[in-house]
Amino acid sequence: MAQMTMRVLFALAMVVIPAAAQDPLVRVLNASHPASKVFQVGDRFEVLITGTPKQPISVRTTMDGRTDWGPIIGSTDSTGRWSVTGQFEKSDFGSWDEVWTVGGKLASPVVQFSVSPPCLPGGQGSAAFSGLAMMLTCETAEGRQTFGTPSLSDPFRTSDGRLVPGRSSEQTQDAYQMRILQELITSQQPYTGTFGLQSSRGGRGDETADLITNLIGVNALSDGEIRNVLTIVRIAFARPDNIAPGAKDPARTLKLLRHLTDFTDQSSLRREIAEAMEYVQSR
Repeated sequence: MAQMTMRVLFALAMVVIPAAAQDPLVRVLNASHPASKVFQVGDRFEVLITGTPKQPISVRTTMDGRTDWGPIIGSTDSTGRWSVTGQFEKSDFGSWDEVWTVGGKLASPVVQFSVSPPCLPGGQGSAAFSGLAMMLTCETAEGRQTFGTPSLSDPFRTSDGRLVPGRSSEQTQDAYQMRILQELITSQQPYTGTFGLQSSRGGRGDETADLITNLIGVNALSDGEIRNVLTIVRIAFARPDNIAPGAKDPARTLKLLRHLTDFTDQSSLRREIAEAMEYVQSR
């Protein structure tokens, strides 16, 4: 009997372990100083992804308040691994957040780090702030240098090597409203407002789903971000009499909501998505 019980437990382990091993993981390593968990300008780095084999990879990068929802940049190999290397340059000075997606699932953890100037210990330095922008001057091995975080109009380079253009001073209505949606979706606090997007023709209704889809692209969302999207969608259809002609049919919204279901395994959240689908269809 004991031998049979052990065989059953072993069989269960064989079932459970592969599933757990497939949960995507991400690490950002300091290749110049392997024992260090911090980065300086000039340090080489490696991003290492592990997950299910042959799955597409993308990354959402936020660098000092500017966010890029990246395209597919690669895929895991036959062993479930993918990596990229690079070197932090002077223009990379500042704070970074990276949210990696592997096969439509968020990789853990959300990567947060800062790239600091290579200031000499004990050397003199000064810092100045203007809003979110920072300027820091200090003594380095190459002499006295000034480092500044890029402005919103400056381009920035992602860790996978893509150059993201800076924000234009003149934006279309869609681009401006996508920025608003980004802030609402990625807020750390649950969105509880009543704000609905408008155009000159009225409420954007089903068009809101188009903007969200174009914003996130191939990137997955966290459970909290999905719930924020559900709130935005409900608000978009809360006043049917105010929705612009051609934006009342929720076809694109239903497609988006079905896509959100792929991002989560949480049964309660899947139920909330189903309820949101019923809501927009009843308006």
